[in-house]
Amino acid sequence: MKAKTALFSLSLLLAASQQALSWGDDGHKTVALIAQQCLTPSVKNQVAAMLAADTDPLTQHDIASEATWADKYRVHHPETQNWHFTDIEISNPDLTAACFGRQPLPAGTVASNGPPEACAVDKIGQFEAELSASNTDSEERLVALKFLLHFVGDLHQPLHSSDNHDRGGNDVKVTVDGFPHNPKKDELHGFWDTQFVDGIATPPATLAKQLLAQITPDDASAWATGTPDDWAMEAFNIAQSDTYGNPPLSKNKPQHLDSSYVDTAEVDVRLQLSRAGIRLAYVLNKNLGSEQADWNSCLRAAR
Repeated sequence: MKAKTALFSLSLLLAASQQALSWGDDGHKTVALIAQQCLTPSVKNQVAAMLAADTDPLTQHDIASEATWADKYRVHHPETQNWHFTDIEISNPDLTAACFGRQPLPAGTVASNGPPEACAVDKIGQFEAELSASNTDSEERLVALKFLLHFVGDLHQPLHSSDNHDRGGNDVKVTVDGFPHNPKKDELHGFWDTQFVDGIATPPATLAKQLLAQITPDDASAWATGTPDDWAMEAFNIAQSDTYGNPPLSKNKPQHLDSSYVDTAEVDVRLQLSRAGIRLAYVLNKNLGSEQADWNSCLRAAR
């Protein structure tokens, strides 16, 4: 009986974890591979050494695989579920409300043990502080790195920075031109996580190379500015205008997404994955080094 109960509990956690996996593994790996291209040599070596020392069996220990770790971790730690989102309501955008009042981390608490009521924006700030601090415990510093590899990507998925009282689009059923229909799985959120990503190119190494070839040094310089608050609102604006549209897609009945919607979505996905990759490089270079990448050099080397 105990075994059956344990299996049932695990199945519930697995079901919960599948409700809103931002970008899916392919998207997160793509973001990490873009970032890796524009890490400074010193930071690239630090990241590789930290991940090589990781003993957690949830993922392999290359940067692309570790970028998916936080989704695997929350299967066993559902208290981290809210950390993946910044659910800004499209009808009343309020970042403070989306971030549970933006309460500071309790004194003496490491970020990985922080309260469940926190959003992706604030967790990025907390883990950045730990990563940059030389006195952070080495185990916590590694965890901070792994969460950052994931959460910077999360923030750029439009449905992880927006909501329409529909669990970030998970309650919106869709049929989509050009994609096979599966009534049990066709949610708006899932398409932005996975199908629209894989519709551009697979595997992640191929997609990352394609996106890197399209990023200009001016793009990278412009994107490597601002704060996670700014990046969340930027993703929110895409969700409001393109993902949900006007009037917003409804959860009241299945919605049909035509080829024009798909074309716009794939443009947005390309942009957001590219921005996330450059900004992840920016975050890691800033917190593990003393200088930023030469965007001309790293992007030229990717071609």
